[in-house]
Amino acid sequence: MVNVYRIEPFSHDVPVVCLPDTFGEDVHSVSFGSVFVRVGIKRLKNGEKKILLSSPLYEELHLPKPPLALSAFVHDRTLYLGPILGILTAGFSRSEISPLNDRSEAFARLIASAKNSGVFSVVFGIRHIDWERGLVNGYTCRNGHWRQIAVPLPNVIYDRLPNRKVEKLKEVRDMKRKIVSEYGIPWFNPGFFNKMEIHQRLEKLPETKKYLPQTVLLKDQGSLSSMLDEYGFVYVKGTNGSHGNEVFRIRKIHEKKYLCLFRDEGQTNRMYKFSSPGEIYQHLFAGRDGNWMIQRGIRLLRFRGREMDFRIHANKVGKDWKATAIIAKCTGGNSATTHLLSGGEAKTLEEVFPNEEERSVRKNQLTEAALAVCRALEKQLDGIFGEIGLDMAFDQDGKIWLFEANSKPGRSVFASRKLKGLEEEINRSLFAFCADLAKEAIVHPETAGMSPVAL
Repeated sequence: MVNVYRIEPFSHDVPVVCLPDTFGEDVHSVSFGSVFVRVGIKRLKNGEKKILLSSPLYEELHLPKPPLALSAFVHDRTLYLGPILGILTAGFSRSEISPLNDRSEAFARLIASAKNSGVFSVVFGIRHIDWERGLVNGYTCRNGHWRQIAVPLPNVIYDRLPNRKVEKLKEVRDMKRKIVSEYGIPWFNPGFFNKMEIHQRLEKLPETKKYLPQTVLLKDQGSLSSMLDEYGFVYVKGTNGSHGNEVFRIRKIHEKKYLCLFRDEGQTNRMYKFSSPGEIYQHLFAGRDGNWMIQRGIRLLRFRGREMDFRIHANKVGKDWKATAIIAKCTGGNSATTHLLSGGEAKTLEEVFPNEEERSVRKNQLTEAALAVCRALEKQLDGIFGEIGLDMAFDQDGKIWLFEANSKPGRSVFASRKLKGLEEEINRSLFAFCADLAKEAIVHPETAGMSPVAL
């Protein structure tokens, strides 16, 4: 149970904190983020769930202007307020209204979900760090209005870097090394998953191998021809692709006719006809940058004639994983995938499984499979993970398949009004994880989330 207190300044000349009587411990300092200040202490007798800080103390801690509600606990005679969650990303604009361009709304919803969690969130980029002063000049959002704010270095970093290109920049890697190694700040969901690497790791474990469709690297036209001969249709995916990009659905109609569906760089769904696997390979993949893999096609369960798969958003809760949200995604017209950008449509489980008994069985099956995958990945990979997005499906015989696991799952698929409650539950679980991770790093700095991170 998180104890959240209203934080307010009061007029006084020296650093003093007024605590409720529920804090029985003696306190000699107060911390917010990376800042520590020695203080005097007074007690509040009215039983209100609030903490008062003298104006000099409030300013020295760089606390945001009221109204402000933060969790609080005492460890080793220090009162810890917060934590501060630093949401690291890139691609900031000069706009005060939309500092993250078309991603501003999604980040605003995320921050809004922190209400009552006791966590203070700040979105920032590498250039917003003032190392000399130990501050982050990032952005926060209140009542739909963005503003820039200076707060101490965060207690926890949530990696939301938008792409691999940014992630690989030397200045970003150097910053990560400094944050983790020198400051000991937990950094979670580091890096993007490589699809083939994830497949190979999960393939070694019997508890997850059973969910994996046969997948091989696309080495030449022979490997494509062999998979098409065996399965009739396949998906070719970029091993580092995301958001439904670099996904080609190829179906063998007969020996001289093959159909290929994909979304081009202009985000338009395309359908090409080819006469052989060799022609497909030469036209679409030969000489093209990036690594590719071939995944056998699965004849998916359908909803009203449309193929569907399922997005499972899993959160780390305490010591285990939870399938926080499960929705169905149905294909659009001439689409290679169920992604919304390709014309796919999100549906609730109630919509696609109106029978309550069937819905319960299907949900339990997806949950069991998703949690097995998350537990396996956490053991197999370096770093700390607080959430994982999974794309899974039933085939027409009822078998479950895993298509992808994503270390930076988006929220856009949950953005519709009917799914808003699921998005909020995802975010609440995320903030609870952040609070636990921050406290663990304070109480047990030698073991708290210091799992190796690829730097």
